[in-house]
Amino acid sequence: MRRSVFFVLVAFAIIGAAGCKSSTGPEDEAGLIGTWRATQAEFVSVANSSTRVEIIGQGSTLTLVFETTNFTLTIDEPDAEPDVTTGTWSASKDVLTLTPSGASFNTQFDMTQSGNTLTLRDGHVQFDFHGTFEEAILNMVLTRQ
Repeated sequence: MRRSVFFVLVAFAIIGAAGCKSSTGPEDEAGLIGTWRATQAEFVSVANSSTRVEIIGQGSTLTLVFETTNFTLTIDEPDAEPDVTTGTWSASKDVLTLTPSGASFNTQFDMTQSGNTLTLRDGHVQFDFHGTFEEAILNMVLTRQ
């Protein structure tokens, strides 16, 4: 069964909780502008943390492009048309918020940026682990392109 990660991002039915951690992010949002490609993108079931799916290891690619206030997320799964999600974004020192276009919800990630590596953790999303969408945590590591 094809797992549509695109649906995960447009189905942010749960607002992510962003904790205050001792992470560091950009001093200003301009530090994120550009193209980022995931080297890791893992979904972890909230109901059973041993249930995990790492989509990059399965051959998918995930690219996140930040413009001044807009983002484009492209997920390309093997043997499928790319899924593209657009919307707006904002960031503080350690929290990234993504709001898909037309949505009244968003998700937040704990964010750490170190040079050309962007780590996004603890984003609450929906993911299809076994044929049914359920609450999951999305963790990603991206590198600037």
